[in-house]
This record gives sequence, structure tokens and C-alpha cells, in this order.
Amino acid sequence: MKYFEATLIARGKKEVHSFLATDRREAMTIAQSGGMVVQVKEVAMPLIARLQAIKDQIESKLMIGPVKAQEWIVAMRQMGVMLAAGISLSEALSQAAQATQNKQIRNILFKALDDVEAGFSLSASFEKSKSQVGNITMALITLGEKTGTLAESLLKLADMVEEIRDNRSKVKKATRMPTITLTAMAAAFVVLIMLVVPKFQSVFSRLGAELPMPTQALIGAEYIFRNYWMEALGAIIALIVAHRWAMKSRPKYELAFDRYSLRVYLIGSMMSLGFFSRFMMIFSQLIRSGIPLTEAMGTSGGTIENSYVRLRLTEAEKGIGQGKQLSTALDETTLFEPMVLQMIRSGETSGELDTMLGRIGDYYRMRFNNLIDNFAALLEPILMLFMGGLVLFIALGIMLPMWSISDAAMGRNR
Repeated sequence: MKYFEATLIARGKKEVHSFLATDRREAMTIAQSGGMVVQVKEVAMPLIARLQAIKDQIESKLMIGPVKAQEWIVAMRQMGVMLAAGISLSEALSQAAQATQNKQIRNILFKALDDVEAGFSLSASFEKSKSQVGNITMALITLGEKTGTLAESLLKLADMVEEIRDNRSKVKKATRMPTITLTAMAAAFVVLIMLVVPKFQSVFSRLGAELPMPTQALIGAEYIFRNYWMEALGAIIALIVAHRWAMKSRPKYELAFDRYSLRVYLIGSMMSLGFFSRFMMIFSQLIRSGIPLTEAMGTSGGTIENSYVRLRLTEAEKGIGQGKQLSTALDETTLFEPMVLQMIRSGETSGELDTMLGRIGDYYRMRFNNLIDNFAALLEPILMLFMGGLVLFIALGIMLPMWSISDAAMGRNR
């Protein structure tokens, strides 16, 4: 980060502001949100600013990750209510920051308060904490500032984050029983191969019976668990760490992983329906507020976490910029089903595109809720097949050698 000093004309007065930015272009963007820019130049960072930057870096590393949904919902709803009542943005930020008990949110809001009082917009301030507040927050606050409906946008943001939180809670509830079942099966399998298989192995070795393949597999698993469990655990942890590192630093890996994750049974459909429900909801709000189509597409697409879907929507945005209709550009992404594309065409023809996009968002939300409600029933056949296969494998591994033992015993008796 570099230190810049900007000379602005704001509220009819000449002001000088100092701030951090990665380069001159970002510095110009930040300065423009505070007023008419006269000059932006890079300067040496004062000692106090250096100490503050070090402190901010330490705090940011201690509070990595998104803010807690419940506390963020309360803060945004409180700000929205106060703005709707005519209270200034500075006062709303101050009251919301003092009311929350979450240190991470309090720091974000107090920093935003400092920036707003210095003449910057709320979206410009939140941009510094984008990884924590999320793309949806940035999209709706930007919408509110552009349309002059910041209070409504904050209330809508609170409702949307609350809906996302509730959906995640539904997903956890739907996957709780399958997770417990699989965990119990895994624990039973480990206990079996650690306690039962060694006893059978000693019997098999004394009789010299030829062991079938399932039994050899059980004995091999027992050997690995007993002698290399630390290495196996280390390998699993290393794979998880490598995956997370590649997702953050290797765009091609992230793109491939996100693309194929959409094809996973049930999980892919659940993610897609959630993505498109939020996308259509925000997209319709932006169109209804008079935001240009290409800009609305870019802002809405930026709220999607999946890099592959985001890339396809970016290509659609470019197509719209080249003069294509929205329905044609979205059709080329191959992400949307024909019925949805037909509804969009109808909206374009009738001039009620925003209304139609809102209905599409409701359609995706209905399908998402139905999928969550029936998740356990849809997963049950696969779960039963897996459990049956595991039980059959264990049974064959233990029962098949019985015939070999019997034959070996009969041979000795002869």
C-alpha cells in the first residue's frame, strides 16, 4: 500500500485528504468519491500513519473472514431505520457502531464513519473491507447511493442477508442426519478393522488359508490405520491446505473446481439455485432503479461466489455492451434453462423486464426451498446404496474366509 494526498473541492471548500491505496488509479477512484479532484500525489507516509497501518494489519489478520451474519443484519437494519427517519449517515454509523458488541463490525463501521466525515462515500469506505462485508453488501449500498435510496437498500440488504442465513441453516439441518449416519458408519468401520480384523488375521495365518480379495483389503486397511495413521492424517490436512491455497492463488484451478462442483449431484443444483435467486433479485432491483443494463449485470454478477458462473456472466455483460439482447447474451452462457430465457424475452418485449426478473428470482427461490425440504429424501437412495455396499464389503471380508478356513481344517483332518 502507498500513501497518497488528495486536494479536493468539496462542499464549496478546498480540502486535503490523505489515505492509503495500492496505486494511483485506485487513489483517484477513492478521491473522486469525496468531491472534485484537483490533485492526487504520492507522499511519504508519516510515522503516525505507519503505526496505524501496522495496527490495522495486525487487527485485520486477527479478524480474517466475513462478518457474522446476525450482527451484520442488526447493524444494517438499524442504519436503514435511522436513515429512513431522517438521521444523517454519520450519526447512523456512529449509533450502529456503538450498539454492536462485535469488535470486527464495530471497527468496520468506525472506519466508515471516519471516511464519511472526511467526504468519502459509504461504498468507497466499505470497499476496503470488501472481503469481510461481502459482495452483496457492496452491490446494494452502491445501488442505494446511485439512486438516492440508501435507507431502502440497507433494509433490503438486511432482509437478503437474513434470507441467506436462514437458507444456510436449512442446509445444515437437511444434511445433519446424513452426516451423523456417515460418521457413525465410518466409526464402526474403523473399530471393526482395528479390533476384529487382527483376530481373524491371526487365525488365517495359522491355518494358511488363501484369503479372498475383500479380506485382503480389510487387512491392508487395518495395517495402514495402525502403522501410518499419522502420515494419512497429515496427507489429508496437506490436501486441504493445498486446495485452499490453490483456490486463492491459482485462478485456473479455482475456475475448474467451481465449474465441476456445479455438476455434483444435489450440491451443484443447490448452489446454482441459490446463486441465481440472489442474482435475479439484485438484477431486478438495479433495473427497476434505472441502472444501465451492462452496469446492472456487472454489479449483480459480482455478488456470485462461483468463479465459473461469474466468468460466464461477465461474458454476457460484454455481449450486451456489443448490442446483444439480454436474453441472447444469457442464452450463450448455457447457464439458464429455456423457460427462464423465454420469460426474459417476454419481459424485453413487454417492457417489464424488471418485473419478470423478480418473478424469475421468486421461481429460483421456490425451487431452492423445495430442494432443501426434500434434500434428505433425495439423498436417501445414495446413502442407502453406500451403506449397503459398505456392509456387504465388510460381510464378504469376514464371511468369505470362513469357507477357506473350513476347507483348510477339513484338509488337515484328512
